Amino acid sequence: MKSAIAAIPLLLVGSSMAAPLEKRACPNIHIFGARETTAPAGYGSAGTVVNLILNAHPGSTAEVINYPAAGGDSYASSVQAGVKAVTNQINSFAASCPNTQLVYVGYSQGAQIGDDALCGGGDPNQGISSTAATISSSVGSKIKAVIFMGDPRQISGASYSVGTSKNPGCLADQIIQFDPRPSGFTCSAYASRIQAYCDAADPYCSNGNNAATHQGYGSEYGQAALKFVNSKLT
Repeated sequence: MKSAIAAIPLLLVGSSMAAPLEKRACPNIHIFGARETTAPAGYGSAGTVVNLILNAHPGSTAEVINYPAAGGDSYASSVQAGVKAVTNQINSFAASCPNTQLVYVGYSQGAQIGDDALCGGGDPNQGISSTAATISSSVGSKIKAVIFMGDPRQISGASYSVGTSKNPGCLADQIIQFDPRPSGFTCSAYASRIQAYCDAADPYCSNGNNAATHQGYGSEYGQAALKFVNSKLT
């Protein structure tokens, strides 16, 4: 899941980047963005949707999920670090700004770490044996919308699945997918708040063979993702 797309700098609209979070007025909306594998530090391909939301909601803020986004032999340790980063950063912000509406945007591995943190279920291929979600239900209630694009844990056919992929995405079906969920799994706690985008030609979230498809979700579905997020915010 390599990308040549340059990282988009961390954006904090209407606030000072130099000021510690706890000394700033809390925004109405705050976005967490997580990049794809091997993308440079920043938002990576998640930045398309992050910026759409920021531009649609003046005064909203955003931050990068700070994790390795490594591939190859380091992929598992990167996912583990990413799940911890998602958990720590969301918990920290929610504690400082308990009334802020939160949005998560994850692309590829950035979607996977959000999926694992929010939905639980374990990720044994990446060394995560615990099936518990790492975000508590009380903190999770502050997360109003979740966008996954090219998620290796995609379950096509789930109520929140969007795109042309028909791959069930479960181990029991022996269908090639990068890191499928077990048969019957669904992210029930967030089902009404997730949109997970995956097209059939994608070799990572589905069983296709066109890597270019994996990098196209921002342009293909960005406006639809923004419309969904807007429908969940007040």
